[in-house]
Amino acid sequence: MNAQVHARQQAQLAFAASNQPLVVGDVAACPLPPAELAALTTDSPLVVEHFGGGLTARVLHLCIDGEHYTLKQRRAEALVRNIDGETSFLNEVQRRADFTRLKADPAWAGRFDHIVPTLYADYRLGIILSPWLPGQPLNRFDANIFRQILTTAVACEEAGLMEWDLCPGNILEDQGTIWLFDFGYMYPFDPLTQFNSNGLSDPLFHACERFETRNFFGWLLRQPSMAEAEQLALYRELKVVALEVYQQKLSWLRQHEASVEVCQWVAGFIQQWQSALTSEEALCSLFEVENFRSQVLDIEDDLHGKSCSAFTLQRLDFVERCIRERFAALQQGGALFYDNAGKSQSELLALYADKRRQVLQYQL
Repeated sequence: MNAQVHARQQAQLAFAASNQPLVVGDVAACPLPPAELAALTTDSPLVVEHFGGGLTARVLHLCIDGEHYTLKQRRAEALVRNIDGETSFLNEVQRRADFTRLKADPAWAGRFDHIVPTLYADYRLGIILSPWLPGQPLNRFDANIFRQILTTAVACEEAGLMEWDLCPGNILEDQGTIWLFDFGYMYPFDPLTQFNSNGLSDPLFHACERFETRNFFGWLLRQPSMAEAEQLALYRELKVVALEVYQQKLSWLRQHEASVEVCQWVAGFIQQWQSALTSEEALCSLFEVENFRSQVLDIEDDLHGKSCSAFTLQRLDFVERCIRERFAALQQGGALFYDNAGKSQSELLALYADKRRQVLQYQL
């Protein structure tokens, strides 16, 4: 296991096993005593609606004395069956503390306008209270939405926080404005010397990739009626925005004397996207590679957490079809990485047949 990840996990497990308190915000912001908030059930008259699909917590929409709130209550047992799942609520409260500090700092405050405010959180009680945010889970894209997501994710990275889970369920949209509100899988790192919270061992992962993998390409897979030309046009919009945001990120890194290795890493994405935007053929090639990459990574994420769904099977169908029909192009484009690297077409098909059996075993 990655030593940096292991150290972070062990520290969080030790904190969880201790009696040390972790509180964010001012209790005066609570409309009820925190213990009463923790004890609320879905049949309370204060609950307008509830959302029980979260793997770590359930969410209650409260109305108390005419004011609306979002209350997250930790599950007794997380449905993601690994250490990161077990510690995700703790991790979120830790990040809520970070954002409360950053929002109070004039040097950072304006860069986190799309991060939900925290009124109060108590890890030991298992509650996080925020203002109620109108809107719906993000289910459409345009350049404005891409820009809000990527500029916010990159601001987090520059502040030393790597968001791994930019999934649809963690982003709300309200009339063109987006909100990020779940930080259970956001981890600290040094942006001047490391690629991400795995250190220097996994250069594959960064803000744009995380959005594409955890959100964008899955969303496209759920749009069977969308024409390929329309998908590609939307992808082009994303890459144009990503190019702009990463050029700004590279300037920030150089200004703050980041390591040569980190600067070259970001410059590599800029060069790749500039090249892809020069022709339809180049853009199509990158689209194919990144789409395949994203579905592969999300299958692994579901398997690692033993939290698979019917959509995991849909991703498997897509990956197996790509291997059967586009193996040479995937191989040439560098789409076969980690455990897939160096395998023949038949070996990959056998590997994913085995993964299918695991996915069926881990259905939630």
